[in-house]
Amino acid sequence: MPAEQWEDAAVTDRNTTLAAADELERSTAAYKISEERDVPLLLQARNCTFISHDQLMGYALERGLERSRRSFNWRIKRLLDGRLLLSIGRVLPYTGQVYTITRQGLSLLETFGEGLVSVSSGSETLANRLQAPHFLELIEIRRTLKQTGILQHWQTDRELSSLNYVLGSPLVKDYDALAEITWGQKALRLAVEYERTLKTAARYQEIAKGIRDEDQISAILYLTPTPDLVFTLSAAFKKPELPMLFTASRRFHGAGLATSVMFSYGTMRQSMTVAEALEVVAGVAE
Repeated sequence: MPAEQWEDAAVTDRNTTLAAADELERSTAAYKISEERDVPLLLQARNCTFISHDQLMGYALERGLERSRRSFNWRIKRLLDGRLLLSIGRVLPYTGQVYTITRQGLSLLETFGEGLVSVSSGSETLANRLQAPHFLELIEIRRTLKQTGILQHWQTDRELSSLNYVLGSPLVKDYDALAEITWGQKALRLAVEYERTLKTAARYQEIAKGIRDEDQISAILYLTPTPDLVFTLSAAFKKPELPMLFTASRRFHGAGLATSVMFSYGTMRQSMTVAEALEVVAGVAE
């Protein structure tokens, strides 16, 4: 896009936004930041650690932050040009460039009162790009839960880490995510874990011991990249004292609540659908 068109688009966007919503804007050296539209995108990028272009656009459309791909692309270019977001290139099979927030982006959020204890502009290290596939898949898991219609709220590991620190560890571990769902008339909290590679048997024994005292969640949903890891992972937990669901993430994306899972709880261990497992979990929560 020619420079003069870029400037015209920027002026039009700011004027339209201000006239429509009377939003607060704070200036940076290069351009003005929209608290109503830019800040939510930066928050999502920060909370997710890594997020692809299409994933972030889906979030923007879902929240009504943008109405078209063209306007979204323009906004992302501004955030990249302002060094608030950084592109690490593409990570297959996810669509589009993959973004992560920069120190400057974190600093900007902090000026808006949107800081996290778990990651800040002064953190010694930020995200390791080798972990990008892990975080990108978690976003896909959230999307699938959202499509089922049962997801009410989703918290990422960065948000949970901050809450655990501030509240004195209300959860026994920092899960990859926490999904608050409704099943029938019951509100359930599912801890979500995505295991790209298996941990040691000793580590799973530590987790099993820890969840004995877990009273903040209803069940743990473990997802793996391949079906063969499902059986190996589920076998690592002997008679779990908290309901646990194990399945492959790609199967979950394809079948949703009809996905077959390995369900384990106490001496109970059998194959059933996600819907059937949640029915059991809801009964246990009564």
